[in-house]
Amino acid sequence: MQITLEDAAVGRGLGSALPPISLDVRAGAPTAIRVETDERPLLVSMLLGGRMSADSGRVLVDGRADANELRRRTALVDTPFVAEPSPGISLAGVVAEEFSFSGLPTSRRAVRDFLVRHGLADYASLPVRSVPPTDRVRLFSELALLRPGIGALIITSPERHGGEPAAWFATLAAIADRGTTIAVVTDAATSDILIRLGARDAFAVHES
Repeated sequence: MQITLEDAAVGRGLGSALPPISLDVRAGAPTAIRVETDERPLLVSMLLGGRMSADSGRVLVDGRADANELRRRTALVDTPFVAEPSPGISLAGVVAEEFSFSGLPTSRRAVRDFLVRHGLADYASLPVRSVPPTDRVRLFSELALLRPGIGALIITSPERHGGEPAAWFATLAAIADRGTTIAVVTDAATSDILIRLGARDAFAVHES
């Protein structure tokens, strides 16, 4: 699955919330997208996931402008204000909610079995804020992939939870090896680290 932004912008002129941006995300290694300021990672993620329309430019999925398909096939992962769970809710509660979105049984046993498989049973009753950063990225990504038809994950600002980028990048690279397209929308410093670790640079084609 490939997602392309071609001079996509939110707002117009000098006061635009997101000036025109061109980038490319595709299957293979996870793609790093460097975006600065507090607001723009959310806006880029929303464009990539088809949850927002660009005011100018184009957003393409596999070369076509099809917002409905983009929404069906992408999942926003831990995106602030949109897909970020309340920090005080229990991890088991988060998993049960995601199961309901995916049409899966939400019983305590089903939730616990899932957490056991992912080595997080001890965190079941604890607030989700207590889950270590690498486990958080891995678990939320796996939960998103339970939804039917998902071909791409948009991971938003994972650096805000701390942890070593090398550790959580390895978990995303393993998921990408299964054929899932992965975009990591992050700050410039973290993007540079991810690219050194083997991530694709979303802007490489457009800046060359």
